[in-house]
Amino acid sequence: MMPASFVYGRITLDFALGGRPARVTVKYRYYAQDKRVEYESIQCDDEKLREKIESDPAMREKINGYVAKALERRNEGLS
Repeated sequence: MMPASFVYGRITLDFALGGRPARVTVKYRYYAQDKRVEYESIQCDDEKLREKIESDPAMREKINGYVAKALERRNEGLS
């Protein structure tokens, strides 16, 4: 069995929060074989956005979905 290979990466997501811009930066490990993402860290530049992400499972799922789709698009044709 081959060891799992992964790619380290970082993606920044822009949000509009109360009319103000806010950003989330996600550092991750992406396992292309499994299409699986493991988060190293999630940093927010706005306290209210951080609270929203931490308290709302639907918000976390949306972020997970966005990151996974972005990674799939980046890796199309590389395998």
